[in-house]
Amino acid sequence: MTLFKNLLLITLITILTACGGKSNTKDDDDFFAPPSNGVVTEDIFDRERLIQIYLQMPASDFNTLRSEGRPLDTTLGGCPDADFDYTDFKAQANIDGTEISNVAIRKKGYLGSLSRIRPSIKLNFDTYEEGRTFKTLKRMTLNNDRQDPSNTHQCMAYDLYRAAGLVAPRCNLAQVVINNEDMGIYSHVESIKKPFLEKNYNNKSGNLYEAQVADFGSALNDRFELKTNKTLNDRSDLDRLAQVFSLPDNEFITQIAQHIDLDEFITFWAVETLIGHWDSATGNNNNYYIYRNPEDNLFHFIPWGTDSAFTTDEVLKPNSGPLFKNFSLAKRLYDIEQTRSEYFSKINTLLTDNWVEAELLSKLQKVQQLTKKTDDAYQEITNFIMGNEDTGQQSQRALLNDAMAGNIRHTAYLLPDQAITCTGSKTVLSAEFSSDGDEGSFSFTDAQGIQRTASMTLVTNYSSVDSLVYQLDNSTLPAVVGLTFIGAATPPFYLDSYVLQVFIEQPDYKIGEIPLQGISSNIMLFKVVDKDSTPPELELISVGHSGNISLYSAGSDSSGSTIEGEINAQMGFIKSIDYIKTNY
Repeated sequence: MTLFKNLLLITLITILTACGGKSNTKDDDDFFAPPSNGVVTEDIFDRERLIQIYLQMPASDFNTLRSEGRPLDTTLGGCPDADFDYTDFKAQANIDGTEISNVAIRKKGYLGSLSRIRPSIKLNFDTYEEGRTFKTLKRMTLNNDRQDPSNTHQCMAYDLYRAAGLVAPRCNLAQVVINNEDMGIYSHVESIKKPFLEKNYNNKSGNLYEAQVADFGSALNDRFELKTNKTLNDRSDLDRLAQVFSLPDNEFITQIAQHIDLDEFITFWAVETLIGHWDSATGNNNNYYIYRNPEDNLFHFIPWGTDSAFTTDEVLKPNSGPLFKNFSLAKRLYDIEQTRSEYFSKINTLLTDNWVEAELLSKLQKVQQLTKKTDDAYQEITNFIMGNEDTGQQSQRALLNDAMAGNIRHTAYLLPDQAITCTGSKTVLSAEFSSDGDEGSFSFTDAQGIQRTASMTLVTNYSSVDSLVYQLDNSTLPAVVGLTFIGAATPPFYLDSYVLQVFIEQPDYKIGEIPLQGISSNIMLFKVVDKDSTPPELELISVGHSGNISLYSAGSDSSGSTIEGEINAQMGFIKSIDYIKTNY
């Protein structure tokens, strides 16, 4: 979501100043290259070197793999297609010089990591040869670090969880090459599966749930995806837990401790706060697992998807950090003086024992030595750790101390405990645009069935606002081109204004058709609710479901450069979430 955050801010500022296959593979000895980075050991999570992963598969299969992904409208609307699944293909692999045939490969990703250019992938060694492992692993999860050009966030975050005494996946870095195309450096993260549970909890028979925008509640519990014991499908442990939230505070603390390892959760919450992991359980109801261990009959939290750690506040939940409590359990504990004090005490302990700035910077330097990336890639995380006097950014230590002292106003956003309404209603959007005179328009049918047209030409002719704005966002891998179209409604809706935000991965930003996929290459339509507020208030109306962006000229913001094209897409309406907000 970093790219959406950055480009949405550009949009706001702009308006203000004027947002399977089973095919066989063929061995090719010329394809495989020998490992070239350090001494290969039996430790598949060796941090001293880059794992060398070379994969070969039919080009048609790889093209299909790249194109797969959940539609953006169903994902953002909280209604992903239950029948959707990525396709398994066959690949030939060479990992650190060891050749492995018939390896299952599929794409992975839910939202922010989806990319056609550099897809995140999963490898499975026993899909086609049951029981086969590679250096004790049945599978490898390779994350593209799309939201982290420094390749540091995931491994450093998991290190800090473990240093605090928590269970977290192992992690290191890998160089990935597919069909002789260098995909770049990926984070190799230990999969949260039964072997992980057995290794860390001495028992793999309990219920494991994955959370994607999920919280506890009679209706909200449906958002947790059961990953083990699917045939039995007994989710009563979640139902019993949800009932505890209706109790008064004194009973709540006693009873919740019968379901959750409370001290462990407070530590987990404090680490999420420490590392600024806004897209987390307590920051965004996202990217975590919970496991009910039969050994103690308690739920335990497991971190996941930490590529957004070491960043800043989420734009869709303004002022919700740095003390995250956008999660029912965290907010309830924060509102109770005793447990709030324990939370603050744990943050202070972590700041003393684990948040050692010199050691953190040393880790950055070690990663840089492996990846050979320039200093620019590490500027954002360095600023997070140390602050930046030039921009006025506080260090994370200073920011947390200010927040705990009560010097920073903040807001908690809770999901309402109600079922998701999935209407599935769609609209067709068409647009034509040219930066030559900032001309063009975009048309769509609104949720009431009314055909509307927004004219960019009107904006250009009757105001000083640029109706077509080009922006390059280098905070992602690859970089993303953002095109912001601002249109004024044509008669009879004179007073309405709309913003169409277009995202295109930079390697795809060229003449031709660009298919919509994920958030990396897609469109978002906003209505301007209040142009006089600071920043202007926008309401998200719909986002792309399927279709194409067609470019006739792929220019930039330089003088004499032309951007011209059209869009034909099916879009899904997005119902805004009525968060339960509490100001502190």
